[in-house]
Amino acid sequence: MPDIDTLPDTLPDTTTSRAWWRNPSAWGGLCAVCGGVLHTVASALMRRDVWAQVFDEGFFNTVTLDPSPERLAVAEAFWLTPGSFGVPLLLLGSLVTRLARRGERVPGWLGWGVAAWAVLLGMLGGFDLGTSILLLIGGLLVAGARKVRRAPGRRIRSAR
Repeated sequence: MPDIDTLPDTLPDTTTSRAWWRNPSAWGGLCAVCGGVLHTVASALMRRDVWAQVFDEGFFNTVTLDPSPERLAVAEAFWLTPGSFGVPLLLLGSLVTRLARRGERVPGWLGWGVAAWAVLLGMLGGFDLGTSILLLIGGLLVAGARKVRRAPGRRIRSAR
């Protein structure tokens, strides 16, 4: 039998194709994937004329951190599409969904971090649909971490 220090944080149960849907973390991950894709695609489509200009002028070294007034639209398009939170949210959601499908525990601190980020965004820019969805994702990740921790028959390595 392996030493307790070499075991993963959780010993994953075998999950069926339907069992992982009961995990709130899985729903949080799917919300994050959908939110990331929706934000990235929608913001790119809303500024497609600017992106057409970028591709016409040449793609490399197009965006600067200190844009001139005539380059402000390009900088805005960049910070609302590939430079926004959409791509990292998509990647985070993909990782969370993968962990949930494998029956592994998503750390609760990740959900608390997403929720704190949403509160900060809401305080700075107002609580709109995007910040509400981020709060939902954070809450689902926290709930999923608590559910896995309390599940009977699960063996979770204790922190020493």
